[in-house]
Formats: sequence, structure tokens, C-alpha cells
Amino acid sequence: MVESFEVSDGNVFGDLLSKKEKKKRYKVGLYTGGYFEYWRMYPKTLENFVRSDMEVIYKNLKRFLSSNVEVIWPGIISTIDEAEKAGKLFEEEKICMMVYVAATYNPDYMSIQTLRHVKDIPLVVFVRQQHRDIDFDSNYEQMLRSSGLISTVQLTGAFKKMGWYDNFEVVIGADYDEEPYKRIKKYFNAVSTYYSLKGLNIGSIGHVFRGMYDFECDKTKVRGSLGPSIIDIQVDHFLNAWEKVTDKETNDFMKEIKGKYKYYSFQNVTEEDLFRSCKFTIALRKIIERYRLDALCFLGQHYTEAKTGTTAYLASSILASERKYMVTSEGDVIGLIMMCIMNKLTGTTPLFGEWGEFGEKENAIMIMMHGFADPNLAKDSSRVRFTSSPENWGYVGKGFSVEFTAKPGIVTVGHFINDKEIGWRMLISRGEALDVKRSIPCRETTLILKTETPVKEFIKKLLRTGFSHHAIICYGDLTEELGYIADLMRIEKDYI
Repeated sequence: MVESFEVSDGNVFGDLLSKKEKKKRYKVGLYTGGYFEYWRMYPKTLENFVRSDMEVIYKNLKRFLSSNVEVIWPGIISTIDEAEKAGKLFEEEKICMMVYVAATYNPDYMSIQTLRHVKDIPLVVFVRQQHRDIDFDSNYEQMLRSSGLISTVQLTGAFKKMGWYDNFEVVIGADYDEEPYKRIKKYFNAVSTYYSLKGLNIGSIGHVFRGMYDFECDKTKVRGSLGPSIIDIQVDHFLNAWEKVTDKETNDFMKEIKGKYKYYSFQNVTEEDLFRSCKFTIALRKIIERYRLDALCFLGQHYTEAKTGTTAYLASSILASERKYMVTSEGDVIGLIMMCIMNKLTGTTPLFGEWGEFGEKENAIMIMMHGFADPNLAKDSSRVRFTSSPENWGYVGKGFSVEFTAKPGIVTVGHFINDKEIGWRMLISRGEALDVKRSIPCRETTLILKTETPVKEFIKKLLRTGFSHHAIICYGDLTEELGYIADLMRIEKDYI
């Protein structure tokens, strides 16, 4: 008989999906509008001009979006019948995003006839023309060829009156420019990430570390606003997996780890420490795979460490280096959601840390990473050491930790908080990871975050906005994409 995952010994459960969703093939709709009245005024020529322009847009859109995206283009829409047919097509194809382009003037009733079928779909308005600059030698036919702005303004005015599309994105440029397509791609990346969150299963072992009220959350509110489903995994589930890991499995994995990490130095870590950490890693992976999780949050202190006699940081670092399953500790589920967002946007694993000491000379803050991170984020392999843990919360031996100071580069910092007055807010900041002469010898992973504003002012705003004491950090400037996602979630944004 089918049982709940909480009691079942099998792998099919009545309360968890049996199969993880395969990578989705997204579909983007392309609306290109003309006007039937103009075709008869300039027979044969104007419609052909416009068609060739729209084919340039279609081909560029396909080129700049990923290979996993299908662009649905019903051709030029210049009559009400064509508009209705296109709307039904977009609805049937279940597009995830619409790109609206007015070639010539296109009456708002036509585009609304189409958009009414998909009015809850994210929208990009592409204000385009055939050339970059005003053509002072043009004739009226050629002016009509790039006259879409009038109908675009008309349509967005209608949106305001109708209460439609309060968060549409606008890109502007010539048909052959790369910049508007790059911006459309950036917006699409945010849209597809937003949709993917709704299918995420996040496991949680234990509770929020006592005293960290900023992480406490209502699972229903998380599901309703941020998207993922949170599944409580009992510590007994993990201990059962831990006890079933054989010595042979563990020893084989130890050999694999020693080979994989042979370019990194090991210091003050015994074979027994490594053995227990490897066993923990195998058990954690089995939990993730058994319960079809996409990410996992655990309480280490006084919980998994005390129960297993080892730290989780080898396991967390290995998963981080694989860039597939995101992991956090201390019960920080909402920080884990930000990690998943950044992972979906970049394909890398963000750093998971907390605010440390600040430096006026450097105009920077040291971020401490809880002893685990992707070692590939070090400047080079000589900067990485595997060491004993600097903190002991109940484990046996010396534990395991990863020490390096993260490489230089532009970074984005993010998190969430559920504000009593406003509701969910996304906290977004951009900074720079500084280059340092050597890794800080603290048996921890660190990053030196240079702030864009004076560091003392940054800290003041950090405190006043309620930014979490954990910092989720990803390389690259994702501030725009995070802002798009917050808009799609319909939550507030705080930039620091």
C-alpha cells in the first residue's frame, strides 16, 4: 500500500511526487503588429518591408534566447481576425512570456484582442524601428515602416485604464541592435527562474537556530509568495540513511575525494574525521535523492553534528561544487530560496555567509561562510585548505572545514525578510569581492565585500532595512534580474 514519506520504507509515497519534473522547454510568444489600412495604401511594398523587418526580429530573438526556448510567432497581425487567431495560438501553446512589437501603427483593440488570452503572462514591450537615427531623407511610406511608437504609447495607456500589466518591461532599439535582445534575454532568465521556483521542493532537517528570528517563516506564506514547497524531513530519516551507509561505500568515497581534491592541502584533519564527513555526505545525498529534493536546509549545531558526531561541511562543499543541489544551515530556508534563484540565473553555487568585521580603510565587510563553499571560488587551488572546524557543537574529533578567501570580482548580495507592515521584501545589494594577498587563516571561508557606499552608511542602511544577518552572495551583477523576480512575485524591493 502507498504510505506517507514519513513512515514508508519504499520509494513511492502518497504525499510526494514520484518523479521530478524534467527540464521544461519554455515558449515565448512574439506579437508583431501592423495595420491592414496601410497595406492597401502602399500595395506590395510596405507590407513586404515590414515583413522583412519582423523576420529580423524573429531570428534575433531565437538567436539570443537559449536553445531550450521556442519562439511562437504567428506572423504579422494586421486584422482583428489575425489578432484573435494569434491569441488562441499563444494560449494553446502555453507561452511563459510575450514580446510585443508594433511595426507600423497597430490599433490597441487588435493587440488587446490577442493579449486578453494571455493577460497574466509577463510582457516585454519592444519599442523598435528599422534604423537608429532619424532619417531626414525619408518619405511617408518609410516613416510608417517605423511608426510603431504611437500605437505602443496608445496600448500602454490602455493598460493603465484597464488595470493590465502593471509590471511590463520595456526595451528600446533598432531591429539589428544586439542590446534590446540582450535585455529581453535577461528578463526571460528572470521569468523562467520565477516559474521554476514554483516546482522546487526544499527539505528542512531540524528547526531555525534559536535566536535567529529573522529566518523564522510561515511555510504557507513562502509557498504563496516565493514559490517553493517546504518539506519537513525528520532527523530520524537522516539518521536511518546515515546508519545504512556501509564502510565500503565510505572508504570508496574517501578515495574519490582524495583524488578529486589532491591539489588542495589538508591540515589537522585525521582519517577518522574524513571518514565520518564522507559518511555524512553519502547520507545527505541519499536523503536529497530519496525525497526528490532540489535543496536542503539543516540545523547543524546541537542537531545533526551531535547526532552523527561530525560536521556537514564536507558534504555541503561537495554539493556546492557540483552546482546542482543548494544547501544551507541554521534553518535558513528563505536564504536557501535566494541561493536557488541565484543558481538558476548563473548555473553556479552562491556563497552562504554572515556579516563579520568591517574595515574603514578597505571600505569593506568581511563575510564568514560557515565553513563550507565551492572551492572553485578561490583565486587558485593554493589558496584552499581543508582543516579542522573552528567550532565544536557536539561532534567527535576535529570535524571538517574549508578555508579560503574568495576570489575578486563583482558580486550580488541578496536575501528575503517578511516585514510585519509590508509583507515579503527582497533585499538586494551589489558590491565587489576584493583581491587579497592570501587567504585569511581562520579555518573558515571568507569574502571581503567592498560596498558601493561608505561602509558605515552601508551598515546603517543594512540595519534599518532589516537585511538578514546571513548574506547570500553570487558573482556577477544580478541586481536587475532580482528586481524583475521581485516584481513577478509582487513583493517589495530594497536596494542597499
